[in-house]
Amino acid sequence: MSTLSIQALSKRFGNTLAVDSVSLTVAGGEFVGIIGRSGAGKSTLLRLINRLNEPTDGSVQYDSTVVSALKGRALREWRRDCAMVFQQFNLVGRLDVLTNVLMGRLTSVPTWRALLSAWSDADKLAALETLDRFGMADFAAQRCDQLSGGQQQRVAICRALMQQPKIILADEPIASLDPRNTQLVMDALAAINRDLGITVLCNLHSLDIARSYCQRLVGMTAGRVVFDGVPDALTEDIVSELYGIEALGVQPAASLHDSQTGVVLPFAKAALAH
Repeated sequence: MSTLSIQALSKRFGNTLAVDSVSLTVAGGEFVGIIGRSGAGKSTLLRLINRLNEPTDGSVQYDSTVVSALKGRALREWRRDCAMVFQQFNLVGRLDVLTNVLMGRLTSVPTWRALLSAWSDADKLAALETLDRFGMADFAAQRCDQLSGGQQQRVAICRALMQQPKIILADEPIASLDPRNTQLVMDALAAINRDLGITVLCNLHSLDIARSYCQRLVGMTAGRVVFDGVPDALTEDIVSELYGIEALGVQPAASLHDSQTGVVLPFAKAALAH
């Protein structure tokens, strides 16, 4: 299967080095969780892969294609093949669910067809089948701004699938969701990876969720990769380096709470919030 290769990739914003010489190789069909606290460079890394941000140094390559050198139509095709799922959904709230999902075909159909909503029957059927796969077909005619956060995120995932991507980059897709919707969205991403063989790179705050769903974890701090391995290899010392919190990760959950009151300790709130 196709391989994504990242070599010495860096991104500087003014005096801030957001991504610092990151090198990774991701095999086709992997489910990779990128973990670390806010500001570690996780989101910037995904945006560099998709070319929403331009690298300061280094390169991104997909098989024989040098992604970091693409321009014009070739770059648009890469963004079709490497779909993004954002924390804030980026749906058009006043439009219905089906139309939002069909927007995933914008890179593959003439602009006039999209402007006139002249979608083909084949595209409409594919969109409905995709919605049905994730339990959203009954909402096809409903406005997106009337859906819950978890429902909107599943619609966003369906839209990404309509691009027929080879890779999905999910940037904190569960950050604003309750536990039930968190499970539904992560189950959807896992099904895409398992059933369709699509490579998934997913930024996550929650260590428990990352361990549960991801075959491989990449830990980042201050823009650098400090861990790359299977979840079971994530030790207490590595977690402490990633999050700056002692005794987090391999300790029992009770260690994050006050022993008498049961209240979550202030230093642990950020790690448990998502």
